[in-house]
Amino acid sequence: MVNRTLTEIQLTGEKLVELWLSSNGYSHISKETLQPGESGLKATGSIENILIQVRTFLHPHRPFKLSDFEVDRLTRRASKLKLIAYAAYVVLDDNNEIVGEINWERVS
Repeated sequence: MVNRTLTEIQLTGEKLVELWLSSNGYSHISKETLQPGESGLKATGSIENILIQVRTFLHPHRPFKLSDFEVDRLTRRASKLKLIAYAAYVVLDDNNEIVGEINWERVS
């Protein structure tokens, strides 16, 4: 098993979400500070402009949903920026490869 920091794991998940977004027609993808020490991604799409909080896990752990507090914080930030809030859940294996697919959740 490869030892990785939580920051490395999170950055890998964010990069995979960025790749998915750019492959699916989103542009102007950038990091957005959600709170000190925590970032999300902003992206412009043809249907909607979104703010995403990425949750990354190592296999065999399974994703757990954002707490009510995190949903509230994310939706308030998205509303302020006039964006739609989403959570993206990513599971990685020991080789930093995605297990399955990115799970998306529109939060409100």
